[in-house]
Amino acid sequence: MRAPRCGRALLLIVLIAAGGACATLDPWEDARIESEVKARLVAEKDANLTRLGVLSSRGAVYLSGSVASPDQKTRAEAIAKGVPGVRRVVNTLELRPPSE
Repeated sequence: MRAPRCGRALLLIVLIAAGGACATLDPWEDARIESEVKARLVAEKDANLTRLGVLSSRGAVYLSGSVASPDQKTRAEAIAKGVPGVRRVVNTLELRPPSE
């Protein structure tokens, strides 16, 4: 009779933990993060960061596209990290100097 009780207790703990995790995950949070990162990139006056790809998934922001300098790559990552709710930034931006 001990095995079923332990199994039930473990199942109850797993269900409570899973339910608690789901309760704190806001389905609109990633959309808000994406929008805010994009808005901040567009507002950046020192660099043209308007064409960068931004995707957010569970608080991780993925940056894609190309920039003209290492400074722009670093700046785009810093902007994304500054948005509330961002847990990490995956920066896959490529360096491509502007063509003449």
